[in-house]
This record gives sequence, C-alpha cells and structure tokens, in this order.
Amino acid sequence: MYIKLNQHRLAFRILNRAVLGVCILLGLIASSSGTLADDSVVAAAPSTPPAMRFIPAARQADRIAVITIEGAIDGVTAMSVKRRIEAAEAAGMDALVLEIDSPGGGLGAVLEISNMIKMSSISNSVAWIRPEAFSGGAIIALACDEIVTSDPASMGDAFIILVHMFGLEGMQALSPEERTKLLPPLMADVTDSARRSGYDEYLVQAIVADGIELWFVEEIETGHRLAINEEEYKLLFAGDVVRGKPMLAEVTGGVQTYSNPTDEDAQEAEEGTEDENENENEVDARRGEDRPNDSQSEEAINDPNAYRPASPTLDDIEEVFANPEEGFGLDSPSTRHVFSAADFGKYRMLGYITDGSAAIVMRDDQLAYFGFSSGIIQNDAELSAFFGAKELVRVRMNWSEKLVRFLVNPFVRGLIIVVLLISVFIEMIMAGTGLAGAVAVAMLALLLGPGAMIGLSGWWELIAIVAGIVCLAIEAFVIPGFGVFGIIGLIALFGGLIGTFVGSGGSMSNPQMQKDMMTGAVTVLLSFITAGIGWWLIIKNAHELPLFNKFILSGASGVGGMPAKSMLHAIVVDDGSVRVGSEGITTTPLHPIGQAAFSDGDEIVDVYAAFGTIEQGVAIRVVSATSMRIEVQAIENNSDENKEGNG
Repeated sequence: MYIKLNQHRLAFRILNRAVLGVCILLGLIASSSGTLADDSVVAAAPSTPPAMRFIPAARQADRIAVITIEGAIDGVTAMSVKRRIEAAEAAGMDALVLEIDSPGGGLGAVLEISNMIKMSSISNSVAWIRPEAFSGGAIIALACDEIVTSDPASMGDAFIILVHMFGLEGMQALSPEERTKLLPPLMADVTDSARRSGYDEYLVQAIVADGIELWFVEEIETGHRLAINEEEYKLLFAGDVVRGKPMLAEVTGGVQTYSNPTDEDAQEAEEGTEDENENENEVDARRGEDRPNDSQSEEAINDPNAYRPASPTLDDIEEVFANPEEGFGLDSPSTRHVFSAADFGKYRMLGYITDGSAAIVMRDDQLAYFGFSSGIIQNDAELSAFFGAKELVRVRMNWSEKLVRFLVNPFVRGLIIVVLLISVFIEMIMAGTGLAGAVAVAMLALLLGPGAMIGLSGWWELIAIVAGIVCLAIEAFVIPGFGVFGIIGLIALFGGLIGTFVGSGGSMSNPQMQKDMMTGAVTVLLSFITAGIGWWLIIKNAHELPLFNKFILSGASGVGGMPAKSMLHAIVVDDGSVRVGSEGITTTPLHPIGQAAFSDGDEIVDVYAAFGTIEQGVAIRVVSATSMRIEVQAIENNSDENKEGNG
C-alpha cells in the first residue's frame, strides 16, 4: 500500500507539473511582448549607399520597421501583424514596410490587416512584394501608400472563391447571393485604397472581380493615363471597338460570376441594336453633345464619394453601395474624370488591357507601367536607400504566434478534442482520481486559449463544454439511464466544441461562417467517432493496461487479503458470476462507484450505486447487470436490523 501511495503521489506531481506547464505556456503566448527587441533583426543603413535618388518628403524616414507576411493569411497572421504594428508605433518608427510573399487567405483576416495599415499612427507605409502578392496579399499591398517589388514579382488575382472544408472539395466560384454578400466589403476596401494612393480605380476593381473589360488610354495634352471601359471607349473613339490580345494574362480560368443574359431573344435584340448604337455614338460625338458615361449611375457622376463601377457587370454591387442600410459608403472622394462626348479626340489608345474573363495579374514591369509600383527593390540596403533611412528593423512572427497557428489547425484541434473526450471518459470510470481530469483541463485550455486570441473562442463555448460534461456526469452517476440530462449534455458539448471553430460576431448568412461551422461540425463528429473507438479499446483491454491497475480506489485490493478483480470489472466483464439479485457487501464507499464483495467474499468487483451513495460495509443487492456496468442498491431490511441492534 505504501508503494502504491508513493506511485499516486509521484503521478500527481508529474501531472500537476504538466498542467502547470500548459498554463505557463498559454500565459507566455498571451503575454507575448509588443516590443521590437524580442524578435527583431536590426540593420544599420549602408555606409556607402547606392546611387543617390530623389526621395519625396512624404516617403523619407530615418527609422523603418519591416513586417514580414509569409504564407497563407489567417486570423493568426492578423493577430501577429497587429502586435508588430503596435510595437513599431511604440518604438517611434517613421515608416512601415509590409514585406509580402503570400498566396492569399481568409477575407476577414485580410480586411482586418488592411484596416490596421490605414488606421496606424505611422502614416508612411510601403508594400514590398517579394516576390508574390496574390489574392489577400494583393489587397494588403494596395492598402499601403506605395508599392515596390523585387525582380521578378507578381501581384493580383484577388478573385473571391470558397474553399470547402479542409480544402478537400476544391474551390468554387461565388453564387449571385454570395457575391452580393462578400464582394461589396472587398470592393469598398480596394476602391478606398485606390483613392487614397492614386491607383487606377478600374484596374483595382479588375483585380478583385471578373467581367471587367478594359482599355488603356493616354490624354494627349497632359500625358495622364487611365483604364476605360467599353462605354467610355465609344465616347472617345470613332469606329468599331478594337480588341485583340489582352495585355494582361488570365489566371483563374475565366469562371464567370456576374449576370449575363444568354437567352436567344436577348442576344438577337442586342445584335439588332449594336450597329445603331455605335452610329448614334459616333454622330453624337461629332456633334459635340455632352453625353456622360452610360455605365455609371447619376449618383456616381454627381457624388465624388459614390462607388463608380468599372463595368455594367458590377451593377449588382453598385446597388448594394447605393443602399444606406448596407453601410458601404466611401469616405475618400474619387478624382477620376467622368467622360462625355466632349472628350472625343482628346485621348490616344495605348492597348487592350483585359477581356474580363478573369481577375487580372500584373508582373513587376506591368505594375510599374500601370502606375502601381514605385520601383524595384532587391535587398535591405536598397530599401534603406529608398527611404533615406538610417535604421532598418525587421519584425517577424514570434514563436508563440507560430505555436498558436499550429494549435488552431483543424487537424490538431481534432486531436485535442479526442484526447479531451477520452480523458473525461477515463476520469468518470476511475471514480474521480483526478489524473485524467487534469489532462482534460489541460486539453480544454489548449483548445480554448489559442482560439480566444484570434476570436474563435469565448466564454459561451467554455460554459457550453463544461455544462455538457456536467450533465453527462449527472446522467452517468446520479440518474442512471439516458434521459434529459444525457441529451442536454451531448447537445451542449457538441455545440460548444463546434463553436470553437467559428469566429464571434458573424452572421449565419455569411458563407465563410457557414464553411467554418461545417468544418467544425465534421471535425467534432470525427473526433467523437475516434474517441468512441478509443473508449471501446480501453474497455476491451482494460485488464492489460497497467495504468488502470495503478490508480484504483484506495482499499480496492480486496478484503482480508483476497484477490481483487480489475477496477473496471463492473463495466468491462459480464462473466455471469454476478447477476441481478446477487447479494453482497460494499468494501468501499460507493460515491457512486466503488467495490463490493460477492460469493461469500470470494469475488470483489466494481459496482455503481443505483441511487445516491452507499457507505462501506452495507449489504447490497444487484438490480442491473450488463457488460458495461453493475448497479446495486442497499438492502433496506439489513439496514433496519442494524439500526435496531445499535439501539
């Protein structure tokens, strides 16, 4: 017995230290420093800088912070970028450089980072595309005041797609309903970025949507260049619309998401009026009539803050912007010229940009040609010279943020849930030893802690999970059977676990939230199945698992030196030796699980109290015996006789 108690104490110490280690780890993650010194590399400006260049006053900065964004963009990326921007602000840096090499990521995280850049107290921001900024990476680059690139480099293709759970079902284009829910906030962000930084509004829209056909023109008198659509083309030039090979390559494969009539009547009507409309435009242009671009609404023409669609295929998005209840107003006014027939002959054609079959992608030379890139930067020395900087500080994602990213991976979270469920099961069948319970608490902390840092977990998930476990415990130990508490417990536990995969504050109509919920439901369901298999293996092999023999109830070694059966005998084996009606005596208290002696003390097995608790030394009778558990109740006559004898 002394040896067993020492084993218990040693195990408790080890497990307590393990749980304490998890708590300390989560504390370190939560309190990761906001200073630059912990995870930064500081580089001084070169003693012999490259050839002197003119540095605009708005760009010049003595101290610059380089924030790297690598790989897929998610909630952890947004959390990390926020910490690093705040650290740069606290350190008094003069400029932010977002060094981007990313294929994109979640729309919510991307828009969050874009807003951080625009709202930062460091107003001087530059995106350094090194070498790729696709999808969300392009949106973040546009949010900066300037863009520079490495050579080679590419940017664009921010076309919204839905990636099904775990990415196993591939990518899918948006339905019309999803398009009007997801595209407006993205379109508002990139349009605002274009107006802030002077990028071409139409080209920016062509980065995030398909169905936008554009040409590139130059004003003869001023040399000002911009992209125009077909309606504007007809106002500026006579004759047939000239197309040809697009200047920009197609990438996404031309998945059409915009509305386009395909019935034969509509096509015939369009073909019948095409020549007439072209002739009318030519005549009107020569007459000098002031006819504004028909592709824009009256509001877009008169209100400089209104959204101006680059193509009639974006009419559905313009309707969303025009609805005040949607809340997609633009704060920055547009400086783009509104064309009319009076502009006829004032512009020269430079080329056919895109046929609109896909979102556009631009190489480094094309980014410079279309006015997005301010130059080529190959290394830190050239970057310092670009700003005229004396100090360059690199701020990378730290170890704790990388750990959070690992822990919030759906596969890892599924494994944590499996360990949590198995630990809860073991704690219940081991009658409160506390060891498996401590593991369950540690797993719950690993499940909820990292998720809370990126908005995936909150108090309600914790309450639901704990309430579910408590209800299941009540159903198992206090009210045997499977009734109200069991059903409530399963629903609360399942719902709470799913909630750890879904961000707070969203709407169920949001396709991204629907996808996250489906991912969570599948992960939790698979975890329950895996845990169920684990439970079955534990029950099947309980006699051969040393762990269960070491942590049995105190006093379970038998009565009078008689051999004891496995501590899980009551729920593992039904050998026929203990049947309904068998009588025995408790050798340990039943709270509600314990042990009892049957067959004149020759057999000791684990039993459950059918109602409440039963003290040690009380005569009992078996009321239920299955392969999973043996339930007993006290023999009342025996209790009455004991009371009379004591009297």
